[in-house]
Amino acid sequence: MRRIITRNWISGITKKLQWFKRGAWGIWFIDPPKDVSLDGHRIDSVIQYTDTVITIYFGIVVLALIYFIFKYRTRPGHKAVYDKGNSKKHVAISVAMGLLVFFSIDVVIETMSFRDLKEAFWKFPKGDDVVRIEVMPQQFAWNFRYPGDDDRFGPESFSDINSDEVFDEDESFTDANGNGFWDPSDDIVLMNEMHIPVNRPVVIQIAPYDVIHSFFLPNFRVKIDATPGMVNAMWFQAKETGVFEIACAELCGNSHYKMKGKLVVESEEDYNKWLQGQEIEGPRDDWYDPDYGLLHWGWEWKEVI
Repeated sequence: MRRIITRNWISGITKKLQWFKRGAWGIWFIDPPKDVSLDGHRIDSVIQYTDTVITIYFGIVVLALIYFIFKYRTRPGHKAVYDKGNSKKHVAISVAMGLLVFFSIDVVIETMSFRDLKEAFWKFPKGDDVVRIEVMPQQFAWNFRYPGDDDRFGPESFSDINSDEVFDEDESFTDANGNGFWDPSDDIVLMNEMHIPVNRPVVIQIAPYDVIHSFFLPNFRVKIDATPGMVNAMWFQAKETGVFEIACAELCGNSHYKMKGKLVVESEEDYNKWLQGQEIEGPRDDWYDPDYGLLHWGWEWKEVI
């Protein structure tokens, strides 16, 4: 039994040493999600800097505690000296240490974060190259909607549509006053599966059907909350193809753990083929269910400034 325990202990130490061989990331994370986004390295840099500085300070404090415990331990002939700690010297040291921590952690992290926000995450892309997707989470699934051939999403409110017209693809759509508007029947609607092309910016607009959710893409280092009554937006760009996880990062009910989806990043050619296939074979008359309310989006796409 002792041999087994010793062998397991040695194996654990060996694995820890292997983390150090991987570089700085290996110290802080065990197999972190692979970064496949254009700006994911910005998030990684902030986290890595924070962990490094905090680890250094933590090490200094621990070493200082060990030193003082040894130096001022109880021993024969040693008499304790009490100090109120209000001398100018002690105040100056305390202030200096506080400022050092403040400038090396708070100020630097704030500077890095705002730089990244201004240069990347707040700088929403525009133009024909942008892929626009609406996301509507609900307990406990992800709904995704793409604009169809007209490059416009369906009407702002489904309450203005006659249900018979929704299920009739041949007729033009009119509102309650008989005014025509764009046809939503070519919109592509998916559940728990999202497709995007590689090396193209993707803008997400999100609003929940029910409670608060959080749209999280670990491999892209992006996350955005879906808050009832609000339409939030974010953007990202994939630099590698593959299939990646979509997770909900907000506790949203007793089946929160089931709320997972997959993000398929594919080449431009494969993405266009997928779009064509969806237009021919994708959902048409099952995307509007007034009883289930699955795709009552209830908002209009707004261009992000």
